[in-house]
Amino acid sequence: MTAALATHATIILVRFDEPTGVGPIDASSIPGVRFLDVGADVRAASIDPRSTLAYTLVIYGLHDSEASARELIERRHDVAPWLSEAKETCSLALRPFRHFGEANFLGPAGPVLAVENAEHDRQSPLVIVTSAGWDSAEGEALERIIRFSEHVSAVRISMGGAAGLLAQHSFGFAGGLATDGITVTFWRDVASAMAFAYGPGLHRSQVKVQREELYGDRTSFTRFAVLHSEGTWNGAPFGGWH
Repeated sequence: MTAALATHATIILVRFDEPTGVGPIDASSIPGVRFLDVGADVRAASIDPRSTLAYTLVIYGLHDSEASARELIERRHDVAPWLSEAKETCSLALRPFRHFGEANFLGPAGPVLAVENAEHDRQSPLVIVTSAGWDSAEGEALERIIRFSEHVSAVRISMGGAAGLLAQHSFGFAGGLATDGITVTFWRDVASAMAFAYGPGLHRSQVKVQREELYGDRTSFTRFAVLHSEGTWNGAPFGGWH
């Protein structure tokens, strides 16, 4: 394992009745937190992408141990007191079982997660996090960002009938390009995720376009197993979403 990389992650999904701005977070008292930020799903809220207002927010974290990830979930209301105002939350401690690509969550762009255990029960639900980032938003780079955003929106629409898809969200973080944005999808099992990703349809063609035209300066892809979950999403515990 490369010591500089994180080994676990956390995702806290947060839903409000009205568009809400990202709130403050403070995880300084929790050992092993390598990265923690709040993102907004502005596309689903039909709000200017430069805004941090949305109905759905995420607190995304990277950790150097399972213990750190579990402690953040346990103490989430200390880290983000505004969670108590949410209509619904779901908190997940995650272990990566596949990771490739680069993101800037830990500093200069590069791999961010070390896969210590590549095993995963193929019948169990999983979380997939992809990221995309750019070093500039000027000239030709801005055109690539716009094209990439359009394609992400199209793929999200096409996912509506995907078998085994439990939930999907795209999040941008405050500060524009300072932190790479992420798309988070939740799947019933590996077979469902792979059927959508590699089967006929828009997603497979868009992956090919991205590889050929390099819309993003960097991208990453991670599959996560869920170690622990608390709360509900869409009215059900993780794995029972619809």
